[in-house]
Amino acid sequence: MKARFKKITSPVLISLLIGSLAAGCSSGSGSGSGSTPSGNAGATPGTSPQTQPSQKPADKPKDAVEITFWHVWSEKDSGPIEATVEAFNKSQDRIKVKVLGNQDATKQLTAISGGNPPDVALTFWNNIGPWADAGAVLDLDSYFSKDNFDIGSVVPAAMERMKVGDKYYGVPFTMSMANTLMYNKQAFQEAGLTEPPETLDQLLDYAQKLTKKDGSGNLTNIGFLPDYPWIDNVFWPVIFGGSWVDDSGKVTPNRKENVASIEYQRKFYELYGNDAVGKFKSGLGQRGTPQDPMLTGQIAMIIGWEYNFTEERTADGPIGIAPFPYPADRPDLKGSGMVSPRGVFIPKKAKHPDEAWEFLKYLMSVDTQVAFAQESKVIPTVKKALDDERLTKNEELRTMWDFYERAKSENLQGFPNNVYINQYLQALSEETEKALKGQSSAQEAMDKVAEKIQPLADKANK
Repeated sequence: MKARFKKITSPVLISLLIGSLAAGCSSGSGSGSGSTPSGNAGATPGTSPQTQPSQKPADKPKDAVEITFWHVWSEKDSGPIEATVEAFNKSQDRIKVKVLGNQDATKQLTAISGGNPPDVALTFWNNIGPWADAGAVLDLDSYFSKDNFDIGSVVPAAMERMKVGDKYYGVPFTMSMANTLMYNKQAFQEAGLTEPPETLDQLLDYAQKLTKKDGSGNLTNIGFLPDYPWIDNVFWPVIFGGSWVDDSGKVTPNRKENVASIEYQRKFYELYGNDAVGKFKSGLGQRGTPQDPMLTGQIAMIIGWEYNFTEERTADGPIGIAPFPYPADRPDLKGSGMVSPRGVFIPKKAKHPDEAWEFLKYLMSVDTQVAFAQESKVIPTVKKALDDERLTKNEELRTMWDFYERAKSENLQGFPNNVYINQYLQALSEETEKALKGQSSAQEAMDKVAEKIQPLADKANK
């Protein structure tokens, strides 16, 4: 899930961002910019954060401080985030953010464990659960309450990924999203298909029509592979309305919707043949090159993310997009899909947590979200940004318009964040692969996951 960022410092981006911290970085209850998500969480009924003073009369101005911000992007991709930091620094004179890129999870965890963490860091969402459980991440609930930060102003599926138990340990700065079907237009035309499939039954039917074999019976083109380019153990259960943990803390990989999602995927292997699929995969071109299977037509349809084929999915380009199909008997699941956010958090031992929180608020302001999305072609997580005309009427972002709209779907979900998340996901991948290859039934595979993971859940829930 990589976004292709250019190494730039955009004057346009900086000018857009500087205005988004209208009240500076105050230490009182004001939320700064009127664009910052704010509402009634912890507020007195009838009061608005915009009308509250930015500093209580008894408060003393704080001295200027420097805080450190670490992120995961490499130098060639760091232009937009560096421009964001520069704009924040120019917007006020009390807090200076010093930024350091290419800091992956290992580097971040090493610094945190060594007692010398950055003041604020950006990481992939699935790190936050285990780190929070280990006591390494600051609970943000008190800040939310103090500054009336409205979690309802953020895309729910993205915000939920920041939650561990009943507390929030981060904010989702951006998110990737899979609820789109991408297809090769020429392959459709050659098969006489004029519209994308709407239901999963139609998807299976289309896959048959789009599949070709040579004279020796070898697969040369496949309509759809449910596990290409990887086994997606979150996306498919979401499409079927599944979930992984119930309210009592019991893990539920073996609930009927989850099992049905694997049984559906297995149908494609039954259609093509296990050995034939393996042989076909070994001959696929490399993704992201002119030999990409979607561009050559070797594969006609895939699960699409917003970063896939950004240049090729134009109106006259080779790749078409459509909402991902849903179960025919569950029209209420239209628009289903999964999100995978990048979260920003404050380490527990940060030297300047209050100032770090001011920077987090800035990142979640509408202006910041819009400006960053303009430069990086990512999906904002703040709802108002999704409707902002600087994005939705920006011709340079036309290939993102459908994704801004689909990000509003109430059927978006993600995997629950917890201390045993990585073990759970690994078990799901291992057992799903066995079921897809016919080495076990879908029910047996998911029963085995439940047996393996429930002891971890019981330990975490004590």
